[in-house]
Amino acid sequence: MAAPRLFPTHSAGKEPARYYSLARYALLDALRLSGVGQGRRVLLPSFICRDLLAPIAMLGATPCWYEVTAGLTAAGSPDTWPEADAVLAVNYFGFPQDLSPFVDYATRTGAGIVEDNAHGYLSRDTKGRWLGTRTPLGLFSLRKTLRIPDGAALLVNDDTLLIGLPEQLPFAGSGVNPAQALKASLRRIPLIGSGLLRIATVLARAVRKQKTGSEIPFSDPLSETQILSSPNPWAGLGKALTHCDGAAEIARRREAYSRCALEGERCGVAPVFSTLPDYCAPYGYPFRSSLSGRAAMQRLADRMGFDLVTWPDLPEAVRTKAPEYYHNVYLINFLW
Repeated sequence: MAAPRLFPTHSAGKEPARYYSLARYALLDALRLSGVGQGRRVLLPSFICRDLLAPIAMLGATPCWYEVTAGLTAAGSPDTWPEADAVLAVNYFGFPQDLSPFVDYATRTGAGIVEDNAHGYLSRDTKGRWLGTRTPLGLFSLRKTLRIPDGAALLVNDDTLLIGLPEQLPFAGSGVNPAQALKASLRRIPLIGSGLLRIATVLARAVRKQKTGSEIPFSDPLSETQILSSPNPWAGLGKALTHCDGAAEIARRREAYSRCALEGERCGVAPVFSTLPDYCAPYGYPFRSSLSGRAAMQRLADRMGFDLVTWPDLPEAVRTKAPEYYHNVYLINFLW
């Protein structure tokens, strides 16, 4: 089954996808199409990156929350969730979220369902359905699957919503993170590319630490209210999508996950997900661990040429009262 590199035209004849620099802009339009505006409410999982709050703030709306379990499924009965005009269902790390609680919630409240598939381009559920196509609106952060300067998409899967879909912005962006193009070029150098990329990454982190005191960028409170980059997608996005070998990328990610799972079992780390489902193209290998286990997985990530990071950068309203299992998720990121 071919990967949906360029999304199909709906029966209404209108192109159902719009492309952006960042998925936050895709979410902004998805919320607009769901009827969210001044004074409205958006229901989000409390286990989420803080920058997803910016589109809600820009619309004058208010976030409210549902909790997730340690396995990153929605917690509690949807009958107890606060009422909102739109609800976000997240496919964490490219693993398919069970949508049945969200369908029940939408039936009760009339809320629009947005499938946040930022981590799951090229991933399908166990029925073979592409993630991001299972609800009226689906979000993709293409730059999190492909090493490109930026790229995101909104897919409208309900023909009745197409009439409100804005025109496509020009593909005129220079790239939110142009360093990714350089990293991709280094990676493609035969034999020594992976080593050069690792050296470049170490040097960049050393320079950042000298300037700021931290190897990774500091969390910015303004990210909860503003999107500072242009919404226009990178000029090379169309070419990058067309040339993506979806089947090879899926196979590479699944093989990397299996290798990480074997090492994780050997050194006693706890995977967030107990199994890798059929058709899943994982964003990375998420796990929880002690410091010694984390160190072992860091060594594995280094050997494989991947980054090991913590995830997510929680919203300020969630951070201080979140359960411990919100704070101890590590990820070996399979971005190549």
